Amino acid sequence: MRELYLNMTSGISGDMTLALLISLGADKDKISNILSKILNQKVELCLETVWRQSVACNKLNIKCNIEGEPFRHFSDIKKMIESSDCKDSVKANAIKSFEIIAEAESKVHGIDIEEVHFHEIGAVDTIIDLLGVSIALDDLEIEKITSNIVPLGTGFINAAHGLMPLPAPATLKILHNIPVNKLDVEGELVTPTGAAILKTYVSDFTNLYTGKIIKDSYATGEKEFNGVVNMLQGIILENGYSDEIIQISTNIDDMTGEQLGYLYEKLMEKGALDVAFIPAFMKKNRPAYIVNIILSEKDKENIIYTLFKYSSTIGMRIEKMNRITMTRKIVEKEVLGEKIRIKEITYQDIKRCSPEYEDIKRIADIKNISIEEVLKYFRA
Repeated sequence: MRELYLNMTSGISGDMTLALLISLGADKDKISNILSKILNQKVELCLETVWRQSVACNKLNIKCNIEGEPFRHFSDIKKMIESSDCKDSVKANAIKSFEIIAEAESKVHGIDIEEVHFHEIGAVDTIIDLLGVSIALDDLEIEKITSNIVPLGTGFINAAHGLMPLPAPATLKILHNIPVNKLDVEGELVTPTGAAILKTYVSDFTNLYTGKIIKDSYATGEKEFNGVVNMLQGIILENGYSDEIIQISTNIDDMTGEQLGYLYEKLMEKGALDVAFIPAFMKKNRPAYIVNIILSEKDKENIIYTLFKYSSTIGMRIEKMNRITMTRKIVEKEVLGEKIRIKEITYQDIKRCSPEYEDIKRIADIKNISIEEVLKYFRA
């Protein structure tokens, strides 16, 4: 698994993040070409070397004519991104980042999300940053992003309506439920765009990381601060694990089979990767079930709430663990003139193939034969 660790000394912004990813190996020409198409004008991304405290950092320069660019609402930008020549996952992540900013702005100003507008240079820069970051992460094949605790500055920022305290109101909204550390440094360390990137991609905020270091780089922005170097460090790590998961377990001895079945449905609806009921005996030899739930970090709070709401438990055990999985992909094969999906599972020199049951059943119904006969043709 390839992991990116973001080490922020002076916060984060969109242009710093994009500069960092390009310096780590993302294809800047590919990103520039995609952006040029959706903005209907030439966009050229260039990296400039800037020294911060004798460390060579990468600074992003964007060559793009933004004069006369229109006001754009979230729905306009969403359509632009959806029209881009990108993978669906890349589009979804970029749209999610924009939606995070739009939702924050709508709450700050007390307006509907569709009334929020991104105007002129702000809109173009933000499109370049957010779509560019999503493309770059996909290009680098990053599967997980972690970060250190988010540093925030002090003081004020000039806004359209006068001086505003830092963090800026929208940034503060975006950073809800994210651990932060207020530094005695004057200036805007985290921009709304930077905060949205953290909210979209970072799965864990920790000062620790493990793995084999593959590559590292540094990025910077326009500003310089007293007391802290304006620098964003990025480290690409590789380890033998597929991903990191959460396991939640609890013991239940006072729910019926129907209630447990309903609990199973609710947990799966909320993002559980797997739910198992394991027979057990509790004190006084009462029969019970150990409810064992596998989930991703992003779904933890929803699963905890669901387990408390739909079960009789009053507590649970939570563990974070690494997981190794076989590589899975879906291929198609023609059986009796019908397409059938096959789950192809591999690990090193091990390979297994398993047809999708629903497809086997569908062919059996169409041909009026048994499932066993369809499987015989499948294996032929």
